[in-house]
Amino acid sequence: MTTNQSISETDVSVARATGFAECAIALRRALSTTPVGWALAVWFCWGRVPTQSIMLWLATAFTVWAGSLVVLQHMIVNGSKLAIHRRRLHWVAGLDGFGWGVLTWFLIGYDPVLDATLMALLCGVMSINAQVYGTYVVAYYGQIGVLWAISVLGLLHGDNNVRALDYAVGLTVFITLTAYYTRAISQRLLEGIRLQHANGSLATQLRTALQKVELDAATDALTGQWNRRALDEVLKQQLERHVSSDIPFSILMLDIDFFKKINDEFGHMVGDDVLRAFAQRLREFLRSADFCARFGGEEFVVVLPETSLATALEVGERIRKGIAQSPLLSKPRVQATVSIGVATMEKGQSIHALFAAADAAVYLAKNEGRNQVRPHTPMPVTVAQ
Repeated sequence: MTTNQSISETDVSVARATGFAECAIALRRALSTTPVGWALAVWFCWGRVPTQSIMLWLATAFTVWAGSLVVLQHMIVNGSKLAIHRRRLHWVAGLDGFGWGVLTWFLIGYDPVLDATLMALLCGVMSINAQVYGTYVVAYYGQIGVLWAISVLGLLHGDNNVRALDYAVGLTVFITLTAYYTRAISQRLLEGIRLQHANGSLATQLRTALQKVELDAATDALTGQWNRRALDEVLKQQLERHVSSDIPFSILMLDIDFFKKINDEFGHMVGDDVLRAFAQRLREFLRSADFCARFGGEEFVVVLPETSLATALEVGERIRKGIAQSPLLSKPRVQATVSIGVATMEKGQSIHALFAAADAAVYLAKNEGRNQVRPHTPMPVTVAQ
């Protein structure tokens, strides 16, 4: 079995299960309006049919109707599952047909015009139910099958209805044609449900794939941290917040000390392991709101939202100590330190200028012996005399 066949069969199964559940809900809605049909039949029959016959039919129909509603409600509350509740829905459909079919036993045979009117009413009931059972046509066959059997028996059992055979034949033809066309409509409805589910599944797959592509495009493949593309977007957002609300933010630029020496001594594979271990340990000292990206080579940039220079220096010092306190790798044993430059966005400053400030601070930390945290100190402004 191919993947497409498997997916198609799954869609068909889901469509059938969904159609079954929709049919149960539609049938409950239809049953809630059944008393309207009773009222119409009673109105037609009042004064033409003995009151006792009308009451007997109403009592029979009401008993069947109430029992059907109880069973149907219990089924819907429990999820209307095709595999579990199939027989129950068939029983409800059959009882529904029985409740209408017994009309011919109690109300037919008293007035020729009334008989024709009541037969038209039965045909109308079947037409309405064709829509109700449209998404689960098997139950509809059960409903109209029982209705046909009970109705025909009711028509033929009396002696005073000379047109009983005509009505029985007409009802048979009407039911046969209705069943035939309802099947075609049901197939189209189920195909629509299947396509809706298939399209929904495809849309979900496409969204997942798109999210993965977007994540891959913004992630550094080696360390799993964000890359420069993602960094540019975050800095743009932070700058907009800073300009509109004067909310400060700071960045840390980190450079692993003597990383070239690690590569030369242990090889590039170990160097990659060091970068991964460094990135993992770095995250341990950051908040969930902080943003960490690999800037290139052995350089990383951390964005600290809503953080002043003093606080950023404290964060940088925490990171420096955390990196130096224990080896990044145990086999081979690789101990590393990091030089960190700190810069805070100042009013009117550009992102490029912010990076230049952090880069200058890193350069200062390296020149002063490495394994240090240094802030960017603006050059004093000289006023011409």
